[in-house]
Amino acid sequence: MSFSTIVLLVLAAIVALALLSVFFKALIALLPVGLVVVLVLWLYYRFYWRKKHDLPDRPDPDPFSRYQSADPQRPRKRAQDVTIRDVDDSEAKNDEHGKTN
Repeated sequence: MSFSTIVLLVLAAIVALALLSVFFKALIALLPVGLVVVLVLWLYYRFYWRKKHDLPDRPDPDPFSRYQSADPQRPRKRAQDVTIRDVDDSEAKNDEHGKTN
C-alpha cells in the first residue's frame, strides 16, 4: 500500500466522519421539534377530536370483555351434547371425604 493510498483512505474516513457528525447534530437538533409535534398532536386528539366525535375521556373498564363474543350482533351458540342431573340431597350432606356433616 503506497503513501498516497493511505492518505486517500484517511481523507475518506475524515469526510465520512464529518458527514456522520453533521447527521447526528441535525438529528439531535430536530429532536425537540419532533417532541413539540407529538405534543401538539396529542393535545389535538385530547381536546378537539374527542369532543367532535363524542368519545369518553376514559373507556369504561369491562372485566368480562375477553369472554364476550367478538361480534355482539350474533348470539352465542347453544350447548350441544350436555346432560344434566338433579342433585341428590344425601350426596350434598357428605363432604369430599365421605363424612356426613
